[in-house]
Amino acid sequence: MPRAVVDTPGDPTVWQMHSHAPAPGTELGPFDAIPDGQGREYTFGPAHDAFSMFVVRRGAAAFGYVNVCPHFSLKLNYKRDQFTTRDGEIMCSMHYALFRLDDGMCLEGACEGRGLDPVPIEVTVNGVLRIAAACVSP
Repeated sequence: MPRAVVDTPGDPTVWQMHSHAPAPGTELGPFDAIPDGQGREYTFGPAHDAFSMFVVRRGAAAFGYVNVCPHFSLKLNYKRDQFTTRDGEIMCSMHYALFRLDDGMCLEGACEGRGLDPVPIEVTVNGVLRIAAACVSP
């Protein structure tokens, strides 16, 4: 009998709860510095308690997430700025769970039906990537 998978999207408020989370309006750098189909990691605070997030790019759209896999609370990447992708989706480097770029939902793996916690980002008219005031659609 197939199991029922209930979608539980990531929590859009989690990123703000970390003591080292960046404030809305924090600039992350040039959008064009992220190659299409790849990601970039950003950390804030001391190494032992840093807030880690990443931004992935698909064409002119960018998507930000807290860098924590909902399965086992580990970072998704194995090296700085090295996010494994498969068929244009994000893959956890530890347990190979697969997440959609555009909404962070897990498509397959140990946390299927759960989602990455989003971090609102935007690209300014000058092409600068920054933390937005609220979750926005690309």
